[in-house]
Formats: sequence, structure tokens, C-alpha cells
Amino acid sequence: MTDVSVANRDLSLLAPRFRQSVTDALAACKAAGLDAKVNEGFRSNARQAWLYAQGRTRPGNRVTNAPTALTSWHGYGLAVDVIHQTRGYEPFGKDRAANERWFADVAAVFKQHGCNWGGDWTHPDTPHMQWGKCRPSPSDRARELIASGGVEAVWSAVGAV
Repeated sequence: MTDVSVANRDLSLLAPRFRQSVTDALAACKAAGLDAKVNEGFRSNARQAWLYAQGRTRPGNRVTNAPTALTSWHGYGLAVDVIHQTRGYEPFGKDRAANERWFADVAAVFKQHGCNWGGDWTHPDTPHMQWGKCRPSPSDRARELIASGGVEAVWSAVGAV
């Protein structure tokens, strides 16, 4: 049984073209002196439900608005959360402006590699990067495709195979 409190960092569970984009973007970040790493990639439904409960029925700050893995691209292997290699979500401690600049710099690199950034959303999610051909959130069509053809059908529909 998998521990839902532990983030999944296994990049092999990502869609092939997205995985390559993530790998290339991380290498480019390293070359630019941005010590970025994937903190989380694919999420199971149990993990997504556990995260959704945080700040609702479990103590802590809210970390997601997606109640199930099928309402987040993480559940399709088409999203990752990226943080600083050693300093996590706060690469510059409590300096909010510097932290936001760091995430924006990392996002600029990921965008060059075909990804979209959650920091561009109305309700920003600065660590979040996803496959560039995906809408901000999965649609009913994505859920139909995964139900009928598995994750590979979704990957194919968004050109991530």
C-alpha cells in the first residue's frame, strides 16, 4: 500500500513527451543556476483526496482545489510541481518577492520547453508546471478518454505521446 502522505517523484509515470520536456527544462534550469527539482508528479486518487482534505477536514493550509485525481492534470501524468533543490518552496526564505521571481524564472525555462505555468492563473499555483497543450484543468472529455482508453488515450489527445 502506498503512503498518501508521500509525494510521487517517479518521472516514468509522466506522458513521454511531457517527461522529456520536464527533463530538458530541469537541465536548462541547472545550467542557468536555478537549482530546481520535481517535488511531485503523478498523483493517485487517494493522494489527491488526501491533499484536498488539507485545510478542509484535515489541519493545514489548502494546497489544491482539485478534489480527485481526474480533476487535476497530476492524475494524468501531465503535471509536476517544481521546487528549489534544497530550499523547497521558499528558496529565499521569507522574502516573498524573491521567491516569486525565482519561480517565474523557472517557469520561463519550462515555457521554453512546451509547458504552461500555474503562476499565470487567476489563482496562482507557482510550483505547478503542466503540458502546454492542456487547459488549466481537465475537461469532461479528458475524463471520458481516461475511462474509455486509459491515460494513453488522454496523452494521445493532447499530443504528449
